[in-house]
Amino acid sequence: MDELYQQLKNFGTVKTNAVLAKYTTFKIGGTAQYLVEVNDSDKLVALLNFLSGQGVEFFILGGGSNLLLPDQEMDKVFIKIATNKLSAEGDAIIAEAGLPLARIVNEATKNSLSGLEWAAGIPGTVGGAVRGNAGAYGSDTSRNLSRVDIWRDGAVVTLQPEECGFNYRDSIIKHSQDVVLRAYFKLIPSTSAEIVSKTQSYIMERAGKFPPFPSAGSFFKNIILSKFPGDHSILPEKFVKVGKVGAAFLIEKCDLKGFAVGGAKISDEHANFLVNFNGATQADVLAVMEKAKEEVYNKYGVELEPEVEIVR
Repeated sequence: MDELYQQLKNFGTVKTNAVLAKYTTFKIGGTAQYLVEVNDSDKLVALLNFLSGQGVEFFILGGGSNLLLPDQEMDKVFIKIATNKLSAEGDAIIAEAGLPLARIVNEATKNSLSGLEWAAGIPGTVGGAVRGNAGAYGSDTSRNLSRVDIWRDGAVVTLQPEECGFNYRDSIIKHSQDVVLRAYFKLIPSTSAEIVSKTQSYIMERAGKFPPFPSAGSFFKNIILSKFPGDHSILPEKFVKVGKVGAAFLIEKCDLKGFAVGGAKISDEHANFLVNFNGATQADVLAVMEKAKEEVYNKYGVELEPEVEIVR
């Protein structure tokens, strides 16, 4: 094996010509020349310092749940973050970036801490949730975060929430080479019974909406109500209450459920899910995406914006 391969072995488990489709919930993606799985934060920092110092391109993989990769080989180092330390201290939970969201929801429940119930049933990792400010049911990651440790240009930096540039499904981390290392969540003491009740209500509400095919979750961002140029009287009352217009509602009103190109289609269960129902390529998904954007814009004057990260 070449010298880079031997060096990468110092930081974690290394695979060559790794099939990336196995690492995303969309089950779409070509091969990576190298994929390094790292389960220690210190080694992760060391790897990032090594790669940046050598001028080697890298790409961070968390849970792969909000990602659409290309079908061809990618000549860069993919880093699968698998760090998983978790602890609770008083009303705080400290979680490393590679932890699945389900783990911190369970930890919060076990310690009678409320605030993360919205994350029940959402795939992905802590790092991805912070980076993309994941959220649901009127709450999001930023509302529960007290601080976050990141790698930035060779140093470990601690950011306060106001320094993260959080916005709807967005942060400054998402538009930089910053890498989330761990997050500190400040929660509210409650009772396990109340937390479990709220968590189960969210899970029940999601039941039946998730399609039986691989996807990246909600594909488009919902639209801020004040930016919706259409007739507000056609909107369900819940949109007015939360201040956002559901992208699924607009796509469904364009009669696009089931619209397919190749192996990709708009889900029959939820119009904001683009699914891989039959060996879809990235090109198939992008064609379906463009159709949804075109029809919604023509009917409502709204430019749908992908929530999913698209790597071309």
